[in-house]
Amino acid sequence: MHECMHTCTVAVKQKVDLQIRGVPIGLQRRIRQKAARKGVSMSKYLIQILEDNLDEPNTINDWLDEVTSLPPVPGYKPGMGAAAVRRIRDAIDRA
Repeated sequence: MHECMHTCTVAVKQKVDLQIRGVPIGLQRRIRQKAARKGVSMSKYLIQILEDNLDEPNTINDWLDEVTSLPPVPGYKPGMGAAAVRRIRDAIDRA
């Protein structure tokens, strides 16, 4: 039973500290202000930024690879999106 308690405790606490050196003062102030507006610590704010952006594609080619690997949208035919944009643009021009 002691081993299970120790294992469970270790699994919950698996975190590390990360230090970033050389952060410009202006950037640090902006981070602090944004974190304060969200009501969180700077650490929590930066962790959220890292989590949100880490899985984002790095390049346009990465994005294209991701998009082209998605299954097709049922009922959508190539050119439908462009046609919809043209209709909206034309309606705005006529208004």
